[in-house]
Amino acid sequence: MKHGGEGAPGLLVVVAGGRAPAKVWLREIARQKKICCADRGAQYCLEAGLSPALLVGDCDSAAKEIYAKAESLGAQIFLHPPAKDDTDLQLLLKKMPPGNVVATGIFGGRFDHLFSNVYSLLAFKKERGCSVALADEQEFLLLLDAGEKVEISLQDNKAAQAVSLLPLSAECRVSIGGVRWPLTNALLTQARPYAISNEPLTGAFTGECLEGSVGLYISWRK
Repeated sequence: MKHGGEGAPGLLVVVAGGRAPAKVWLREIARQKKICCADRGAQYCLEAGLSPALLVGDCDSAAKEIYAKAESLGAQIFLHPPAKDDTDLQLLLKKMPPGNVVATGIFGGRFDHLFSNVYSLLAFKKERGCSVALADEQEFLLLLDAGEKVEISLQDNKAAQAVSLLPLSAECRVSIGGVRWPLTNALLTQARPYAISNEPLTGAFTGECLEGSVGLYISWRK
């Protein structure tokens, strides 16, 4: 899959502590890129044979040995007490260098973690003016703000289980083409998030956010 930020210089890989991405997938996405981890995300990296450059967390979901190993491989460590206001991911985002972001280890697990992660990354995108995608081998969510348009290329469109547009602001206006049910300048609201379970017709489709903020979501067939 290709999207606006994935080929850009300075792409950063963020690994959080949600569902572990497949090791092969993680190695491929992180090749020759700077890896920044939130707590247990460092464990996922080390298990995949990768070395984090930055590790931020409170050591409550990753053993101290993980922090020690990451530090021995050259990672910059910022350790915080478990009793704190910000989440590990929020603390990590404050330390991030400039660049577009692919964040993994986001999906799965508790919904409150997922909710916090999505909106924390959306706020980070708005503050930095960068591209942000949340991804693993099962799910993909590209965050789009007003004026952003993207073309998504799929290796196999039949492998896509669903394509959805999720309103991340109270209201947003969107367009989507190359799918079974196209939309043009359509109003989506959080009170009626109806634009889900669409289907790509070919190996490429387009999505656009005209107003507000939207998440372009894809899930893959297992």
